Amino acid sequence: MFGFRRLFAHLISSFVFKRQRSKRVQYVIKYGVFKKLKEYREFRKSAPQPKRFKYNLAVVAIMKNEGPYLREWIEFHKMMGVDKFFLYDNESTDNTQKILKPYIKSGLVEYNFFPGQKMQLPAYYDCLDKHKLDTKWLAVFDLDEYLVPVKYDNVRDFLKTVKPDVAQIIVDWVIFGSNGHEKKPKGLVLESYTRRARRGWLYKSIINPRLAMNLNCHEHEVAGKTIEPSTNVIRMHHYHCKSWEEYLKKAARGDAWNGAAGGMYKYQRACFDEHDKNEVTDTAAMRFVPKLKRILNR
Repeated sequence: MFGFRRLFAHLISSFVFKRQRSKRVQYVIKYGVFKKLKEYREFRKSAPQPKRFKYNLAVVAIMKNEGPYLREWIEFHKMMGVDKFFLYDNESTDNTQKILKPYIKSGLVEYNFFPGQKMQLPAYYDCLDKHKLDTKWLAVFDLDEYLVPVKYDNVRDFLKTVKPDVAQIIVDWVIFGSNGHEKKPKGLVLESYTRRARRGWLYKSIINPRLAMNLNCHEHEVAGKTIEPSTNVIRMHHYHCKSWEEYLKKAARGDAWNGAAGGMYKYQRACFDEHDKNEVTDTAAMRFVPKLKRILNR
């Protein structure tokens, strides 16, 4: 539920800066503040609240041809305290299934083949319908994003500090550039890309899935309190560009939000250069790399 300052900020961003931050602004305008507040209260009151959960923290993500990054991404977030991965495969043609096989067998990954165009939101809703009662916290983000705790050793410890009335945690992006790489480097993503834009924009969310009323790509409509910790506490590392070579492959496959090949990732070098900001050195994730390498080299 919005505080007045947050509501005002979202109204301004929606109308002045054209940022599609939240559908809740539309609902408030259409139905009125008091009617919407009543709807939130009724939804929260009727929402089931199990005392025990199968998973404390799970991740839902949709993917396509992410084979080169899967093991690093999964093992890193497993280190951070993720108990379960709900992964939706949007018609991958690489070795995704082969890489995921041991993770599926162990029960860490639930694999769903999910073909079609613009399937990102349908994947999220499918996961919500199936798992809102067995997952205490559900993180919603992509394979080019890493949930990095700064103040804590893992995300699990951070979540212990979150009060029970919180329904959504907004985790701000810090957006990394190419580090000058034209070709895909040999190292891990976390160690190869350490330069980023000075300022980020947008974010991803961790939600109480039982209090989620409507889902979106970045922020969701929830019947409860939304908090936004500082990036000095926790942040979402978004490796949007990587190298030029990798960016071209990303553009060619399109994405599950826009659907068509190219989508928001155009083939033009100018589009790459626009997002390729390397203004600040950021090594916040590097403290996890030695252990991550040991795990990956087993």
